[in-house]
Amino acid sequence: MPRDLSESVVVITGASSGIGRAAVRRFAREGSVVVLAARAEAPLRAAAAECEAAGATALVVPTDVRSEAAVKQLAQRALERFERIDVWVNCAGVMAYGRFDDVPAEVFRAVIETNLFGQVHGARAALPAFRRQGSGVLINMSSVWGRVTTPDVTAYVTSKFAVRAFSECLRQELRDVPDVDVATMLPQAVDTPIFARGANYAGRAVRPVPPMIDADEIAAGIVACARNPKREVTWGRAGRALELLQTFAPALHGRLLPPAFERGNYQREPAPSTPGAVLHPRPDTERVDGGWRRDRRGELMRAFLSAVRGLVRGAVRR
Repeated sequence: MPRDLSESVVVITGASSGIGRAAVRRFAREGSVVVLAARAEAPLRAAAAECEAAGATALVVPTDVRSEAAVKQLAQRALERFERIDVWVNCAGVMAYGRFDDVPAEVFRAVIETNLFGQVHGARAALPAFRRQGSGVLINMSSVWGRVTTPDVTAYVTSKFAVRAFSECLRQELRDVPDVDVATMLPQAVDTPIFARGANYAGRAVRPVPPMIDADEIAAGIVACARNPKREVTWGRAGRALELLQTFAPALHGRLLPPAFERGNYQREPAPSTPGAVLHPRPDTERVDGGWRRDRRGELMRAFLSAVRGLVRGAVRR
């Protein structure tokens, strides 16, 4: 039976921007009680004000998900205030661009710690409450890059593959608790600030490769999974096509995708090396969308055409 989300207590990490902030808005409209977590407090306060304007109750708990102690404290704050946790959404995520050898070790580690261990810490915090209650939904954020490999984002891809495996193992271990569910989200490219806020050691400015989808579309899917959990959900026809290509024709995938990604994902302009928001938050960049589909359609078209040229190059290579 689908869960009633009105007055459900929902904890969302990465709630200050992107998919996490879009999910905050969606759950608030459902009448859920929303606990917002991210590193930067000011954007969390702004997101909480949006919840309250929609008539929902919101609790702000600044949290760096790389710290297991901080995530445990997040869960404790939610339980002390609301006495239960019904849904836990692991949305916090960061990205680093550049060849593996060029990305500093501390940045590579921070991507893994945020994207993978942040979700591991979330699970450790949420599952004891779920077991006590006999119910709960854990929603983990992977990516199409949790099934599909590409160059120059090694830490991100590694983390997202690991999140898928981690989620599957949890499902197996929780099979004796029928009302505790683990859902894994696998979106294709989403128009969020993650691209502009990512670490960059590639020497050129980065851009996403279309087609892109809106963060609100993924947020709607998260709410749907909280109400009626699914094992894994992939968003976007392009994402599903890439999954099929890597699964059934891995050699062809290895020829076509790397040059397409390398050509499509970089602008012409040079860019200095930067850790972006990987090591420390950048509150001024935290919003729901990255503005690509609204303000930078020309750059997206150039990315698409460059990716197509890369595909052709890969196809004719012998």
